[in-house]
Amino acid sequence: MAGTLTRKSSRTKVDPAANGEADAKTASAKTDTTKKDTAKKDTAKKDAVKKDTVKKATAKTTAAPAPKKATKAKAPTTTAKTAAPKTRTKRPMTPEIEDSAEGDDSDKQPTKRARSIRTQGSVTTTASSDDEAISEKKEKRKSAATNASSSKKTINSLPTPPEHPRPSNQIFVWGAGNFGQFGMGPEYLDEFDKPKKNPWFEKKIEEGIFGGEGAGIESIAAGGLHSLFVDEKGTIWSCGVNDDAALGRETKDVPDPEKEGAVMNIDILTSYPYPLQTLVDENFRAVSIAAGDSICAAVSAEGELRVWGSFRANEGSLGFSNGSKYQFTPAPILDLPKDEKVSSVAAGNNHLVVLTTHGNIYTWGAGEQGQLGRKIIERRKIHGTTPEKVTLKSRSLKAVVVGAGNYTSFAVDEKGGVWGWGLNNMAQVGTGYEVLGEGVRVKSISGGEHHTLFLTSDGRVFAVGRANGGQLGIPEDNEKLKSEDFKGFIAEPVHIPFPDPASEDPVVHISAGIHSNFAVTAAGALYAWGESNQGELGLGDETEAKTPQVLVRKVGGSWQAIAASCGGQHSIGLFKKKA
Repeated sequence: MAGTLTRKSSRTKVDPAANGEADAKTASAKTDTTKKDTAKKDTAKKDAVKKDTVKKATAKTTAAPAPKKATKAKAPTTTAKTAAPKTRTKRPMTPEIEDSAEGDDSDKQPTKRARSIRTQGSVTTTASSDDEAISEKKEKRKSAATNASSSKKTINSLPTPPEHPRPSNQIFVWGAGNFGQFGMGPEYLDEFDKPKKNPWFEKKIEEGIFGGEGAGIESIAAGGLHSLFVDEKGTIWSCGVNDDAALGRETKDVPDPEKEGAVMNIDILTSYPYPLQTLVDENFRAVSIAAGDSICAAVSAEGELRVWGSFRANEGSLGFSNGSKYQFTPAPILDLPKDEKVSSVAAGNNHLVVLTTHGNIYTWGAGEQGQLGRKIIERRKIHGTTPEKVTLKSRSLKAVVVGAGNYTSFAVDEKGGVWGWGLNNMAQVGTGYEVLGEGVRVKSISGGEHHTLFLTSDGRVFAVGRANGGQLGIPEDNEKLKSEDFKGFIAEPVHIPFPDPASEDPVVHISAGIHSNFAVTAAGALYAWGESNQGELGLGDETEAKTPQVLVRKVGGSWQAIAASCGGQHSIGLFKKKA
């Protein structure tokens, strides 16, 4: 359903037939006495109209209803129990799709009340002083109403840059980096089965490249075969495979600034991080980033969205949009009303899910598995690359969190309900179950190929979906795994046990890869579990971890984890040196 708002015009209509020609002809045949009588009558009529206008305006002003006070929703009672989770996970009831963002009428200009003044052969409109006063009052009331309406609409905040620690965070990498996704140069196209500090970033931090002395990296995202980093200035850096424009910059036939007429080595341009200069030139201060297989997105501190790369369908490249196969430089693609901004973005393998400050959800990309929340006709799959709005159940139900798996999409509404749609062949959407206690909400969602992680507001992690490779992080003696009905997956979200309970060291960050997972706690511990074919778990020779294993210790050691990101076959960690 289109969200276009039809605007009503409040302009005063003037009948062009009401000119002064007939009056001019009649006036020539009348006597002076008649003219005087007519003038008196006209004056009396004008005074009567003027008084009537003021009365009507005063009546309208008096009758204008006072704006209703916003009623705060009562916070649900939080119980001390940590067992028997109870929040319902829902499937969208045929999500409604809107072709465009809702119209915004905040730019309407108040129209002055006008009175007609006859002149020779024409009619002109002008506002009286009383009319201007009335119009000014109406404009003030409308401005106040618009501001109140805007504040009511805004339920999600803009992304804010994190604090800049000193010493700054360092980049660690592990897994397979044979396509330059480690960002360590062509001499490090290898595999690391344990986290290794990136010397290139360490050197650039010392040089003050990332925002002055000691400035470092504040955000990371591992894609299919590429990596993204955001420094303290808000500049995005990228490295890895650029065949489908995932790096957000050109790497072929780039002129060498040091050698006239020469071009730069493409291996250097892809295996070392380089900035997305087009965003630097437009003063785009990135805060949040998301990386899929070959599609990427970034949100600025002002709520602007930029997207680059390409979507791939089952049979091959789908393209970036209806008119472009590859988008090598970041481009604005989502057209929102002027008072609505982007709050966050999540990336699946080949689709994007965007959440706005007004609680609206937009999706686009490949949609064969239903991950866009709308039906995509086979012969018109390119239409999926156009952003469209997803309505969970009704227009009034807004979202506060979005997430994505490889072929799934998720949202948490403002009432705490969790919604999921997309591929559900191994129950990875997790719909139809009550899994959280009263007062507990899902604050983050991250999915892999056939499983999904849910992080709750009390620091617990739940998982659902495929469970035959340690993806869910539950011990082998779990009743659901031992059940005769077990078919390789679990349909009801299960609680993942960590060495320290959430009451002592809650989880604050999660990331799900194809079959691997990471969780970071408030104390800086990093846990890994799942499958590891090329060292992406970082646990050395271990290729499978059924339950969360310590990668960075809470107590002891030299580093504490800030964040970790699972890529296609590599992993990135953001670590801080312990004092």
